[in-house]
Amino acid sequence: MTRYILEYAVTVLIIGAITAGAVLVFAGERNSPTSKRICMIDGKEAKAELYADGAGIRLYACSEECLDKMRSRAAQTKLVELSQREPELIPINRSHQWTTEEVRSDMVLIKGGEFSRPGLFLKRARRGESHEEVKHRGYRVRVAPFYMDKYEVTYEAYCRFLNDGNEKYATGGTQRNENGCFAPPRPEMARLPMRGANYFHAKAYAQWAGKRLPTEAEWEFAHGGSQGRTYPWGEEKPDKTRANFGPALKGLKPVGSLPNGQTPEGVFDLAGNIGEWCADYYDEDYYRNTSEEVIENPRGPKNGYLRVQRLGCQCRHATAEDLRGNLRCSASPFRAAPCVGFRCVLTK
Repeated sequence: MTRYILEYAVTVLIIGAITAGAVLVFAGERNSPTSKRICMIDGKEAKAELYADGAGIRLYACSEECLDKMRSRAAQTKLVELSQREPELIPINRSHQWTTEEVRSDMVLIKGGEFSRPGLFLKRARRGESHEEVKHRGYRVRVAPFYMDKYEVTYEAYCRFLNDGNEKYATGGTQRNENGCFAPPRPEMARLPMRGANYFHAKAYAQWAGKRLPTEAEWEFAHGGSQGRTYPWGEEKPDKTRANFGPALKGLKPVGSLPNGQTPEGVFDLAGNIGEWCADYYDEDYYRNTSEEVIENPRGPKNGYLRVQRLGCQCRHATAEDLRGNLRCSASPFRAAPCVGFRCVLTK
């Protein structure tokens, strides 16, 4: 009961701060050294030494009293949701300065170009229901060249990130071994795609690796190319040689296990195995609110709360429709789902 009272009190305080005109600024959005961190509880200037870390983010407070109110996961989630702002990540450590060759290792160049959003997309439905068809004004999207990871980030790679001084980004799927280092739960899981990472975990890993998460438009272009392929490999219906999904799903497969399912550029597993986070905020109407014939390098809504996921769960109930490039999904950035992972991109 006490927990629910606290959560209600935090919500009331947040709403009060927002309606009073408090500017909720996060360090990640600061444009000049004079910008200030603002306490998200009451809108006052926050103190650098008062902060709560959790689920990949750091929230600053102006007093011990406010700090106590933002320690719980429920309070942090509500603060971020109501602020409609991008929170600051927990500081990321990197002991090694990546070279260009290291960063681009296991990445492929997507040359860029145009593709069509032809006036219809699918909105993910609940399990067992048909996906909703959403109509919009068709238009074209132009994407600049970029590099994309061939494979989704693996347990092995994510553990390297944790062991580089980033233990605060540990998730339920990672654990320490007898030597105190993070390692995949079992050796055979090293090359499986990392799952159970929320949006902030994924974003932090990408920054540590010298990369970033893909925009939704980049992900779409990698999936379908300028031709608008229905599936990453083309128009042929998916089967167990191309994608790990549906009734044939027997658990995750190591990344790159199905070469018949790769794109012409050599990107693996963009359909099946596991879903992937994108960088954009999610807004169903974002696809529809345009009068332009061509949109260049769209980055999604300027603010929001939900984040884009692409091709979500590949569970045993999944069908070929779940692997189409025009299926849009979304989730709370705090959601650490066992069916969602991520891969990174790099601006050319």
